[in-house]
Amino acid sequence: MNYISQITNKSEFNKNVFTLFTGQIIVQAISFFVGFIITRLYLPEEIGIYSLFIGITTILTIICTGRYDAAIVVEGDDGKVKSLLLLSLLISFWFNLLMFVFLYFFSNPFMNYFNIASLGRWILLIPFTVFVGSIIKATQNYFNRYAEYGKMKNSDIIKSSINSFFSVGLGLIKFLNGGLILANVIGNIFSALFLLLKFPKNFWKDIHLFYSIQKLKKVAVQYKNYLTSYSLSGLLNALVTNGTPIFIVYFFSEKIAGYYFMAEKIISIPIGLIVASISRVFYQKASELYREDKTKFLALITNIQKKMILFLVPFLIILSVFAPYFFKLFGDGWGYAGEMVKYFAILIFFSNVVSPVGTISNIINRLDILLYFNISIAVSRVVTFYVGSLYFSFEYSLLFSSVVVSICYLVFNIVLKDKIKLEISGEKVF
Repeated sequence: MNYISQITNKSEFNKNVFTLFTGQIIVQAISFFVGFIITRLYLPEEIGIYSLFIGITTILTIICTGRYDAAIVVEGDDGKVKSLLLLSLLISFWFNLLMFVFLYFFSNPFMNYFNIASLGRWILLIPFTVFVGSIIKATQNYFNRYAEYGKMKNSDIIKSSINSFFSVGLGLIKFLNGGLILANVIGNIFSALFLLLKFPKNFWKDIHLFYSIQKLKKVAVQYKNYLTSYSLSGLLNALVTNGTPIFIVYFFSEKIAGYYFMAEKIISIPIGLIVASISRVFYQKASELYREDKTKFLALITNIQKKMILFLVPFLIILSVFAPYFFKLFGDGWGYAGEMVKYFAILIFFSNVVSPVGTISNIINRLDILLYFNISIAVSRVVTFYVGSLYFSFEYSLLFSSVVVSICYLVFNIVLKDKIKLEISGEKVF
């Protein structure tokens, strides 16, 4: 207890990280232990279809707000913060309404063209799922802006608990075709409702003050880069970080996608305990430091990345060796998922070292650099998987793709730090 107190009392940053960290422990523990049940109730193909649904909805959730939700954290004016929140949700509503109309009439040719016919009728749930996800994302950014991390933590716990409960429950009653998808949607609904109910009463009273065409237009123009280059960057980045199962389904099969999804999900649990907590707090803290002291801003980045390296190197080495044996505990045939780990361990390393500070380009207002980076990793992912599907096995295709994308992450990290150093040296000159 004394050790924990020392950590949490060290600084406000550590306190906030610790708050989210405790929530992540619960969330990831639920996911981990439920995973042993899921792999015995659902076939790899069914998990593969679920991973396809998750990949698509995650990507669309990131861009459906026009990325204006990301500006909530960096905006200093409370009135504009509320306008940004409302603008984000309005854009998301119309985006998903139009998408539903499109899918209602053209879902079959759309699925056939992109080789995702395995989604079946569940494709019509995508717009609703994306809209609910945008509510969660935008409201969490709002609470992040005011350092109300307890609410963010509890919403994550609710979503994970409800999702896991219904995943197992629907599996036990043999509702296997889409059971995981439906459970995910229900979990998101409960999480979104919790967050909406946690807004202060005066927020709803004063909402008419911020819901006007002029106020929404003002923040929309102020953060227009978020709608253009930042949205495109988010789409491209999400294709790599969340859309890998989509590529695997397209170039290989749903079964292989199911194995990959579980492998990535399980190994991301211990990493997520640290990275997810640090990333959220970093965004808020770094935004403050950049305005006040750029030298401390750079020091914060370097310090976090050093700690991530010290954790990831031994962890990934051990994981690459023992993962095949560990995954056998999930049931017959799941040892293959563990075999995959060593083929994308290098990407886990570089992506997670850069991930906590991936918002630097947003903070220093160099969204052009972020766009070039995301173009490079998206093109690299598509090309390497395409070439791999022609000439290599899936395992070596995954390794080839992971190495190329890792190089992109390394270059991105170097470029961003150089830009910050130039700003610091420029300030010293003047």
